[in-house]
This record gives sequence, structure tokens and C-alpha cells, in this order.
Amino acid sequence: MSTQPQPAEDPSAEGASPRELRRAQRLESRRREIVEVAEELFAAHGYDGTSLEKIAAGSGYSVGGIYNFFRSKDAVYAAVLDRHTTVLVERLTACVGAGGTGLDTLLSMASTAVRTLGEFPDRTRLTLGALRPDFSPDSRGHFRRILEAYAIAIRDGQGDGTVRDGDPRHLAQYVGGLVLAQTQVDPELTGDASGIPRDEFLALVRRALGTVQG
Repeated sequence: MSTQPQPAEDPSAEGASPRELRRAQRLESRRREIVEVAEELFAAHGYDGTSLEKIAAGSGYSVGGIYNFFRSKDAVYAAVLDRHTTVLVERLTACVGAGGTGLDTLLSMASTAVRTLGEFPDRTRLTLGALRPDFSPDSRGHFRRILEAYAIAIRDGQGDGTVRDGDPRHLAQYVGGLVLAQTQVDPELTGDASGIPRDEFLALVRRALGTVQG
């Protein structure tokens, strides 16, 4: 993939003049336009089927104009993933401290994740695509943010005796895999009544991650 120098950072609000703030707002608006167009193209054509030329044409910029905001196509893809990851991580974080055991929190997170992924099926396909081994660490790094949220609940559950022993990072990967698999068979998302109901999925997670006490 082509690589260009990193764009200069926009001025921060602190100490910036009104003119600088307006310019920063315009730049952010343009960047957001590019990301929104790129998200539609990536969802429709996949990573390999989407070029910077297509993103530029769809957003009304030249390829050179795209490089003013992103150093590469991979950086655009990472920005698209970040939109989805931020929403999901915020919702998962909200499950922490809601009461109950660490296992209760983990189950709430798993249910929330399935529901959120179902709300944004296009973005979910992009997240799955980013797990390809040939993708850069920047793209896969967004998935790690989600896994870290699971790991927090797992550590809490190990502390209160409701979650089985094991490396929290490894167990978080297991939960993440179960969640992604459930999005493909959940009747509420697929409309297929022969799929695995949400409560049965959560029971599977409980048996897989919980202790006898949990």
C-alpha cells in the first residue's frame, strides 16, 4: 500500500484563535466526509475492492487531497474501524460497575456486544475483515480495545471467584470469538428461527467461563 508523510495535526482548542478553530472544524468535517464515504465503499466492495481513487471520487477529493488527512488506505480503513470500535467499547464499559459479579458483567458485555454488532452489520463485516493475518497492527489494534474491555470483567470475575482461572487476555479472545460467531446465528439478527437464541448463547458463555460458584 502507498504511504505518504503523516498529515500535520490540527491546532487544539487550547490557545487556538477563532480562525484556527474554524479551520480545525473544517478539516474535521472533511475528514469525517472521507471516512463516511470510505465506510460505504469498504462495506460494499471489501478492503481489496476499494481503492483510494474510489474513495477520492466518492468524497469529491483528489487522491492527493486524501493524503492530506490519511497516510494510506490502511489508515483510512483504521479510521472507519475506529468509528465502530468507539461505540462498542463505550457500551461495554458502561456494563462495568452496573452491579453483580464479574461473570454477570461479562455476560452483560457479551449480550451488549452481540446486540451492538447486530445494529451495524456493515461495520461488523469490516471488523471481521480486519482480523485477516495480512492486515496491519493498526487495523487489528481496534479489536484489541474490545478484548481489553472483556479482560477487565474477566479479571474482576477471577477476583470474586466467579470466572475461571486463566490468562484474562486469552479468555477475552475466546469471548470475542464466541460473540462474533453468535452474530452469524442469532435469530434476532438473522431472522432464522433455527439459530441459537440469545439466552442459550449466554448460558454457553457462563458454562465456558464461569466457575461452579459463578
